[in-house]
Amino acid sequence: MRRRLLATMLSITTLAVIGFGAPLAFVIERFVEENATSTVERAAVLATRDVSTTFATDGDPVELPGNADGIVFGLYDPAGVLVTGKGPNPADDITRAALGNAVVDGEVDGQLIVAVPVAADERVVGVVRASRPTNASDSRTTTILLLLSALGVGVIAISGFIAWVLAGRVSRPVGRLRDAARQLGDGDFGVHVPTSTIPELDEAGRAMNATAQRLGELVGRERAFSADASHQLRTPIAGMRAAVETELEFPRDDPAEVLREMASDLDRLERTVTELLAIARADDSTETVDLVAVVADLEATWLGRLRQEGRTLQTGPVRYQPAALANAAMLRHALDVLVDNALGHGEGSVSVTVTSTTDSVTIGVADEGTGFDADGRRGTSPADGHGLGLPLAQRLVDAMGGRLLIAESGPHPRVEIVLRRAPSV
Repeated sequence: MRRRLLATMLSITTLAVIGFGAPLAFVIERFVEENATSTVERAAVLATRDVSTTFATDGDPVELPGNADGIVFGLYDPAGVLVTGKGPNPADDITRAALGNAVVDGEVDGQLIVAVPVAADERVVGVVRASRPTNASDSRTTTILLLLSALGVGVIAISGFIAWVLAGRVSRPVGRLRDAARQLGDGDFGVHVPTSTIPELDEAGRAMNATAQRLGELVGRERAFSADASHQLRTPIAGMRAAVETELEFPRDDPAEVLREMASDLDRLERTVTELLAIARADDSTETVDLVAVVADLEATWLGRLRQEGRTLQTGPVRYQPAALANAAMLRHALDVLVDNALGHGEGSVSVTVTSTTDSVTIGVADEGTGFDADGRRGTSPADGHGLGLPLAQRLVDAMGGRLLIAESGPHPRVEIVLRRAPSV
């Protein structure tokens, strides 16, 4: 690109120099010729002042100026005969034309000739012919044209340097924009196009940065959905498998009973997938959430599972607590993660409490286990896919503008979700 810009700017400059220089060279050549003609004509006019109007009759010798500036003079009578000086004899066509009482000039055989009539009593009595070689004016014209050409070459050279600098100034940010587009195409969403001094390219760079950020957020949410789905779906799928295996091992009298349980679990599973997709693709907007409905849904989901493990679920009074500013789906899944964590790694009864202050609402999940280790984990093992729970809950709570706190690390650990309190209606 830099070479193309340089070639384009040099071509434009060269055409401009030629377009301006060619007419200027013609004008200079004409000016030099006219200046040389004026010089010779002026010398011839001055020479006529030294010629007596009676030179053809009185026989007195006529003294013409000497050979000054290479100009040679000759005096002719009305018949065109050379009287004195130097010149062709008889007179040439230019000299004869001057006998018609007109100043005539021209070029013949490399000589610039000017013929000036000598008049007396309103009639032409002779002609002074002045001539000078044209090589002097030609040399002057050549010198000026060479200087003009050198100036044109210098202008092109300077413009070439400026074009090289400007082409680099343009090509570098364009190259960075191109590299960023390639990185973005390769899946690197952390690209950042630095600003330059070219507003149009800066605008394109900002658009590229914004696109990369949006694509990164979108892909990040899709990846988060994969991780969240694997974590959130593992427990209900495991419960459904256990129910099927139990039914196969110890079949009940009514086989439709297990199908109804499976249908209920499948409905809950379908809702979980739908909510996870909505969370992955939605923005971080919040709404007024009724905590009574959230805790009731939490009981319906986990009470039976905890009983199967010989444990209980206790929920404190919620109906008199204020609503919270949150995302209902995100809040349900965050609480599911905390209860699942208490079920898988805790002991004894699991309790869910809701408390409030003038500007916040706190939902706490506690159990009677040994608590968290120094790294904030409890019984996690990367081999079995666990350990995603609390980070998932942390991400969901952060998206709602809340805070996830380990209020008690153990024993009897307690994890709290602190949300903004919804304004009273």
